[in-house]
Amino acid sequence: MDRRSPPHGLDDEAGALQPARVAASHGIAVTLWTREGVRNGPLANTLSEPPAVGDWVLARPTAGDWLVQRLLPRRTQFVRHASGQETRPQVIAANVDRVLVATGLDGDFNHRRLERYLLALATSGAAATVVLTKADQCSDVASFRAQAAVMAPTVAVSARTGEGMDALRALIPPGATVALVGSSGVGKSTLVNALMGGERASTGAVRSFDNKGRHTTTHREMFVVPGGGVVVDTPGMRGLEPWADEGTHAALDAMFGEVSAAAAGCRFTDCDHAATPDCALRAGVAAGALSSERVRSWVTLHAELAQQAVLRVERAEKLALKARKGRRG
Repeated sequence: MDRRSPPHGLDDEAGALQPARVAASHGIAVTLWTREGVRNGPLANTLSEPPAVGDWVLARPTAGDWLVQRLLPRRTQFVRHASGQETRPQVIAANVDRVLVATGLDGDFNHRRLERYLLALATSGAAATVVLTKADQCSDVASFRAQAAVMAPTVAVSARTGEGMDALRALIPPGATVALVGSSGVGKSTLVNALMGGERASTGAVRSFDNKGRHTTTHREMFVVPGGGVVVDTPGMRGLEPWADEGTHAALDAMFGEVSAAAAGCRFTDCDHAATPDCALRAGVAAGALSSERVRSWVTLHAELAQQAVLRVERAEKLALKARKGRRG
């Protein structure tokens, strides 16, 4: 079980229910770390939402599986806009202290992608660190480290040579939970294997609901790093759209402080920064005072957040109309 104790007073409050932590998610059930070891956790139909990896839950112990009946409040959560057409948040990992955003130095480094990850993390409650992987395949590590360090604390590592691995392990101390995220191919699994000493042990016992074994790959899964804390491994994300919550707009403006400050000088408050006359951002780019790429990123991300708000209103209106029709019917 995670070295960090469950929230205080749960045993008294729960009665027959026991605290457990979600170590892996399999859709219809989860793998639980409990005081009695690893258990399968089918989900009760009464849950308001499915637990995420890292969540604390209350489960009812039985001779076999532990039925997950309650989801406990999250201390932190890394959320993105769900992929596809749905307008809903998707929790990638919960109750994590730090998120390591991995990007490869073999041609994968991308400012815009890093900006999206860091914006999504800005309101998570977790600290963020950029991890530059495959440092042994790059001849100018210092330059990329300097570029990333402007955005967030940064470490450069090579799982093959061991470069930077001690610095990475220091970010996963005993008692801490750290999530590792990034696009496919950046070497996340290789890093986890290296942190585990080459022995990547699955948390999952044989799952009674589908008879799959303990080494079956899961979407997201926690591992205990020898001599350290817990790392959550996640699959590669093709794209990441930050979820617009209360603080996301403010976080975006803080990340692009020089751009948002300049935008206040636009003549029109609804300036589209493309064709609207007297745009301070276009003037700033033309004068060399602003980066065209950072302006483009700020404008694009603001538009995405605004579109999310529109879609949410439309969805709420549709649900309200459906409910009214149901009451009349």
